[in-house]
Amino acid sequence: MTSARWGVVPYVTAWSSEEAPPYNVVVRGGRIGYADETQYDRDSVGVLWARMGISPRVGRPQFKNVHYLRQRLAMRKLLCQVCGTRCGDDGVWVLSAQEYENGEGPWPAPVLTAQPPLCPGCVERSARLCPHLRGGHVVLRASRFRPAAVSGMLYEPTPVGLRAVGRETVALDSPWVRWLRATQLHMRLEEYTVLEPGSSA
Repeated sequence: MTSARWGVVPYVTAWSSEEAPPYNVVVRGGRIGYADETQYDRDSVGVLWARMGISPRVGRPQFKNVHYLRQRLAMRKLLCQVCGTRCGDDGVWVLSAQEYENGEGPWPAPVLTAQPPLCPGCVERSARLCPHLRGGHVVLRASRFRPAAVSGMLYEPTPVGLRAVGRETVALDSPWVRWLRATQLHMRLEEYTVLEPGSSA
């Protein structure tokens, strides 16, 4: 978290210096890849990730944009999306009221979220400053959760080459994940306790 000139800048926020390097998407082995692909372009389950520079705190914070790698690390390692510290067992998930209400069935329904967890010390600050939560929010403590999907640019092969379909969210066990250039990892909260239902920001 950076909090001097720009105020509070969350760990997952992208900076103006972190531009995407050039890339060329190709078909290789029945899935998309980069023409100059390296071992760092895919995660441990084989998902291709969009490239992005890494130079936090250089330039201006892009509050509307998430840094792809830091968002993924925050999800995988349960780092606080605001301060970047490990949440441990005290971590919570703060969802907008709309995101929570769009769960997969009757309460308490599983919820799919691209928002990494928060440490207890950053919950109030996040609820107060984040535009995503201004319409109300719900604080959850999850006891069972798993990485379940990725979102990004979906491609499809055609007789004349690859075609970008648009931004989609695809389950990690879907065959379409082979054709997605991911930018965010989504966690499925399967069992949880609601700590603050229907809170207003």
